[in-house]
Formats: sequence, C-alpha cells, structure tokens
Amino acid sequence: MAKKKENKLNKRGRPKSKEKKMLMKKTVVEKKQISKKAVREEEVEEEIGEEEIENFEIKGLDMGKLTTRVCNIVAEHGDDGIFQSDLWKKLKLTSRDGSRLALKLERRNIIKREKVLENGRWTYKLKIVKMPVSTETIEAAPCLICPVEQKCTIDGEVSPRTCPLIEQWVLTEFTNLKKKKK
Repeated sequence: MAKKKENKLNKRGRPKSKEKKMLMKKTVVEKKQISKKAVREEEVEEEIGEEEIENFEIKGLDMGKLTTRVCNIVAEHGDDGIFQSDLWKKLKLTSRDGSRLALKLERRNIIKREKVLENGRWTYKLKIVKMPVSTETIEAAPCLICPVEQKCTIDGEVSPRTCPLIEQWVLTEFTNLKKKKK
C-alpha cells in the first residue's frame, strides 16, 4: 500500500492526478492559441500598407463627420476606452474598415490603441488623445460679440490677457465641464 501512495506523488511530493495533467495541457494549448492569434492580428496589420491607411475612405461616408463621431464615442468612454469591435458595431462598419480607420486615426495622433487580452483573444481598446472640437466650445465666447474687438491686440490696451469677459467665460466653461464629468 505504501508503494501505491509513492506512485501517486510527483517529484515534489504533490499528488498526481489526471485532472491536473489535463488542466496543464489545456493551459499550454490555450497559450499557444493566444500566441497564434496575436501573430495573425499583427500579420493582418502588417498587410495594410501606409498609403492604404493614409488614403483610407469609405464610399458614401463623409470621413470628417465619421472621424468626429468616432472621437466623440471614444471620448465618452473616458480613461477606460472602448473595445475596437464594440465601436465598429455601433458604427455598423466591417472590422476591416474599422481597423483601417483606427490605424489612420492613431497615425494622426487622434486616438491611441492599446493591445489587450480579453476573453482569450487579443483586441484593442481605443482611447482618445485629442478631444474633438465643436462649435459649442466657442459659441459663448465674448470675442464674437465684443464691441472693441477691432482694438484688441496682445500688447494693446484692450488685450485677451487682461480681458475680464474672457476670464469670466473661461471660468464658466471650466465649471460647466466639471459638472458634466460628475
């Protein structure tokens, strides 16, 4: 009986079991699969040339509006970002078009793509680098309706550096921005 117990122990004195061996084999196989997927995804991106990315357009879509929409969606997700695949589903784009668009925006330093392992698959999380500018940010700017705008210069008597209207506008916008984030 003592001999049987010895056979059931490994070199470190831990019990051997078929389940443990199967689990270890499964883990090795999963690691190989993940590695293969990572290589495949990198190969696909290497196949997409610089010129193809730079000149990428989707027929029938205004790329400027699409870029703004992508930026707004990514920005809404804040520091957590959004999975690339989730964004393409929202925009009803193919994954190929979505990848090209993401690469183009990344090269323009508008978004950044972070490679992450999610549910055993390599994917990208998109995060905003530059916030999109909309007319809403300047609609309330006092300069647009300033009665002394013609006299306004950097070093003049009327200057953006000393303007109380600009100061009040910036403080109001900053306060509104903080309220939106909460």
